[in-house]
Amino acid sequence: MDIATFLFIIILIHAAVYFTDQFLKSCLNVPYLYFLENVGITVKPLQLHWFTTAFNRSVTKWALWRPKFFKIWFTIGVIVVGVLLFPAICLLISGLVNHLRPLHEQTVQVLQPVVPGINLAIKDLPYYFVTLLIASVIHEAGHAIAAVKEDVHVNGFGFLLMFILPGAYVDVPTEEIRTLTPFRQLKILCAGVWHNIVLVLLAVGIGLSSPYILQPFYITGHGLTVVRISQDSPALGPTGLEVSDVITAINRWPVTSIDDWQQSLVTSITSDQVGFCVPESVIHMYDETIHHAFEGADGSVQCCSGDSEAHLCFELMEDREVDTGVAAMQPFSCLPARMAVSMSTKTCINSVVCPTDTHCFAPSLRNASRLLQISRRGPNGERKEDVLYLGPPVYLYHTVFLTSFIPKFSFLPLSWPNTIEIFCDYMVKFSGALAVLNMVPVLHLDGYWISGAVIDLILASRCDQVTRRIIHVIITVIGTVLLFLNIVIGIWSII
Repeated sequence: MDIATFLFIIILIHAAVYFTDQFLKSCLNVPYLYFLENVGITVKPLQLHWFTTAFNRSVTKWALWRPKFFKIWFTIGVIVVGVLLFPAICLLISGLVNHLRPLHEQTVQVLQPVVPGINLAIKDLPYYFVTLLIASVIHEAGHAIAAVKEDVHVNGFGFLLMFILPGAYVDVPTEEIRTLTPFRQLKILCAGVWHNIVLVLLAVGIGLSSPYILQPFYITGHGLTVVRISQDSPALGPTGLEVSDVITAINRWPVTSIDDWQQSLVTSITSDQVGFCVPESVIHMYDETIHHAFEGADGSVQCCSGDSEAHLCFELMEDREVDTGVAAMQPFSCLPARMAVSMSTKTCINSVVCPTDTHCFAPSLRNASRLLQISRRGPNGERKEDVLYLGPPVYLYHTVFLTSFIPKFSFLPLSWPNTIEIFCDYMVKFSGALAVLNMVPVLHLDGYWISGAVIDLILASRCDQVTRRIIHVIITVIGTVLLFLNIVIGIWSII
């Protein structure tokens, strides 16, 4: 299912729910109205809201569970958020300046809008939904617990779904918060951002320590496990890669991490085709070069007959003027690819590194194509035949999905380590983004109230209330404009 179809289905579901709601309300359906009133559900165009008081008692118990702990906890939160307020504003300014630079001078954006189908794959939507919902719930739980700790009544909790965007909110009387001292206000107002920061640190910690956490079940540093292969991948086939294969090397170079895999593919793209030290006996015995070799339009030499699928045209990578011993050899030889590669002793760029009685031969291929020898073994450690991949290496990167974790037991899922890493990655992104957005003084966000309390805390003895409100308005306008411009330019840059 492509992203357009998925979004269209979501719109149809929202439309069906909304029109059903309007129809039942117009008919004054008493059971339905009673259900909505008691459950707390509200249906709006492309929106669903659920408000409940079911969690009030639990939050009160949590807040009163360790009063001294929460006093220190939320005090630390105020200090941390206070220290990060200015860097958060600078982050928006630097993002805006970066967008205005020439394209070749722009750096990677720290904050960037996420648009499904453009910079968010449909397969990652579950991570998007779950992590954003958890980050929102933890954020609002921070406000609620801090409010109860400061003797502010919590009316209830709400959950909402705006199109495909999940969220949560807590209903706390603003008037009660304003009666508190500025520092006590900050304990409540900064609690959401503080919890998001803690969530980011927790996700980073789990992500970095996952090799140690999963050590009883998975091993790392001994190859890469094939988790999934796209149906259109050129790596599939009778002699191709299979799910659960453990890749150990590419063109005889060991790969033990995802970085090694990516670097090997990048090197094969940016460098010339690597050669293989093929024994002379193989060349003399299996050479099937046609008499009229010719150069194709793409620059590759064709020296094999048109009906030969297992053979490739190999070019002799030697300097005839220097090495007189190969003067009689043909510059191109048609050899069975698997035989030539499997019988080769090592890779090469010329015959200087090749052992005696072997010569360096490299396939003559189209500009973007490469011949890659992928060494592998089975999940139980058994040796498997090497895969010879012929084609653009970039296709491997986009169609073969790997993990650096190798399960110790056959019943363990291959995808668990990757799921944990991806989940932590999205949690860092979304919880971190919520923290930054709610630190900036923007209207209707936490930053607006935080900046007001900070101004009152610092300037209460120096300025009257009117002056403080003017300063607050100016700061809020600047923060709102900065955020708006970052969002607009960010969306424009990815569309």
